Amino acid sequence: MSTREQQEEGYSLRRPRDAALRDYTKRNGLEIAAAFVDVESGRKTGREHFNELLRWLKKQPVGRRVVITEKTDRMYRNLRDYVVLDELGVELHLVKEGVVISEHSKSAEKFMHGIKVLMAKNYSDNLSEEVKKGLYQKASEGQYPGRGPLGYLNQRTDGRSRLVLDPDRALLVRPLFELYGAGTHTLADLATHARTSGLRTRSGGVLAVSTIHMMLRNPLYAGWFRWGGKVFRGSDPVIITAGLWQCVQDRLDGKPMTRPGARQFAFGGVLTCGLCGSAVTPEHHKGKAYYRCFRRCQGQGYVREERLATMLAELLRPLKMSEAHARLVAEKLKESRREIADEQAQRLAAVRTRFDRLGGLIDKAYEDKLDGRIDDAFFNRKRNEWETERAQLQGEIERLAQIDARSLDTALRIFELANRAFDLFICQEASQPAPRPSGVVRTPEAAPRRPKP
Repeated sequence: MSTREQQEEGYSLRRPRDAALRDYTKRNGLEIAAAFVDVESGRKTGREHFNELLRWLKKQPVGRRVVITEKTDRMYRNLRDYVVLDELGVELHLVKEGVVISEHSKSAEKFMHGIKVLMAKNYSDNLSEEVKKGLYQKASEGQYPGRGPLGYLNQRTDGRSRLVLDPDRALLVRPLFELYGAGTHTLADLATHARTSGLRTRSGGVLAVSTIHMMLRNPLYAGWFRWGGKVFRGSDPVIITAGLWQCVQDRLDGKPMTRPGARQFAFGGVLTCGLCGSAVTPEHHKGKAYYRCFRRCQGQGYVREERLATMLAELLRPLKMSEAHARLVAEKLKESRREIADEQAQRLAAVRTRFDRLGGLIDKAYEDKLDGRIDDAFFNRKRNEWETERAQLQGEIERLAQIDARSLDTALRIFELANRAFDLFICQEASQPAPRPSGVVRTPEAAPRRPKP
């Protein structure tokens, strides 16, 4: 038996109407000692009920052991099952084929039986190929062929399965992307947020961090998906925008952000050794904070946190400008705004032109399909390519618009921060984390032995 439907239709030995095998046993003077019904695909090894049959046969005393089945492709459809059953030395009766295979069978009979096994395997492989072709065709039409991720439901419409938004979970999925993209939450924070907001798996379990990570990496939420090694533009409803998804990917691909309040030292994790490049790590000794190269470079001892603060302050002092110089730099930044705006406008216009052109190509291709000049397969393939590119261009348009609006403000803020860095550092509370210097700070000279505070 290969499918549950076949079992339900009455092929099981336990169904009275399926009397062919029972009649065969009576005619040949055989008695049914056990019946096994396999309701799984025979393409892969590991069929549960087939393995039960093997275990049962191995427990039987050595002698004549007879297995009765309808035909070859009901017994096994992969080579491993054939080899295992052959090694047991059973007598196999194929009722519909009128063949008995045993160790006493002629070589020609065994040869033909082997051919049928290969044909059965080929049949199974063909079924698999047809299924894959059907799924790939569905993907090329913009429909996700698999089970939808959390936030979606698979719903059958006109005999086909389509993705629809899950009314109970879709609205709870979007905040996960928004919070992570904003940089205010870690993956662990999102797991806590999901638990408190009531977002659960389909089985009712809480979302693990690994599950949330896979969700954030899934482009299906933004309107495209991967299938068969390719990326397809989906026609199913989206939960987030392409821009938000890309923002989340940028953060996932970068270094993880430090949780607020996680550092116990003012300069923990911000300094590297000028000799070997290793991290300068902090330690507490009798209430005082000390720093030393992680690899303990020879001749470089511990340095007090207060001493490091003084050295860093001296590094920041040259960044402070006079008021006259500060005004001049600010004026130059403002003068460059027009040049930046013109350049951004040109880039934005070029991207929008390409975006509109792709839309026109899709419309023209659709007309060609209706007129019969191109077939459905070609139209679906080109439409998917163009829609994928349009989605990428849409994200580029959003990013260019944001850059144009924020470029001058960002530059002015950076300049102001650099000009005030020394004053801010001096006025900073000792318990607060220090600002992260961009350069490599050499470990200051200190006694090679541990200092005694």
